[in-house]
Amino acid sequence: MKHQELMKGGIMMKRYLTLFSALILLLALSGLSHAYSINYLYDTDGNNFISPYSGVIVEDFEGSLLWTWTGSYHVLTGDVSGVASAPFGDSTKDTTKYVSVPKDVNDVPQSVAVTNLGGLYNYFGLWWGSVDTYNTLTFYNNGTEVASFTGTSITTPNAANGDQTAPSTNLYVNFLDLPLFNSFEMTSTQYAFEADNLAIGVVPEPTTLLLLGFGLLGLAGFRRKE
Repeated sequence: MKHQELMKGGIMMKRYLTLFSALILLLALSGLSHAYSINYLYDTDGNNFISPYSGVIVEDFEGSLLWTWTGSYHVLTGDVSGVASAPFGDSTKDTTKYVSVPKDVNDVPQSVAVTNLGGLYNYFGLWWGSVDTYNTLTFYNNGTEVASFTGTSITTPNAANGDQTAPSTNLYVNFLDLPLFNSFEMTSTQYAFEADNLAIGVVPEPTTLLLLGFGLLGLAGFRRKE
């Protein structure tokens, strides 16, 4: 009788642990679909303001544009009075080509839509020059908006103050675990939205991967024991 009770308890424990592993797996999958995070890995790394992730596609504006750009934008080098200020590194300005969405015209926000990215992605990175509250990044999946961020989304101290020479306001910003997107838009309501080394890709979030791994390992382990 005691042996049967132990067997019954063991079976119940397996069921509970299997259910727990399944819940962890569901949580991880939910994270893959809905969560996002922002980091700033290169805020004081000289002019090496590029994506730190492997396998991403980078638009550096040095040759023919990789994607289709439609709307109001300029590809520039250096500061252009009344139009744009090149992104700043930790000690000097960007000496390569970059993109600028100009200030509004007659109180109409200026924007550029970037399409034909070649797939669906959950990661976006950019060297964001002189971050401002009136800079907006919007992501779309087949024309439907899935996420949007302004300069106020950048949470480093005093980031969105438009300072053209402060490292804390000129950052390489990484958006991770975005809802899947296949186009994006850059908008400015004042002077201006400057960026370089735009990167897109599929980059798993480490925390989500860890949960996913625990869930799969748990379910696999219980299956082997049955």
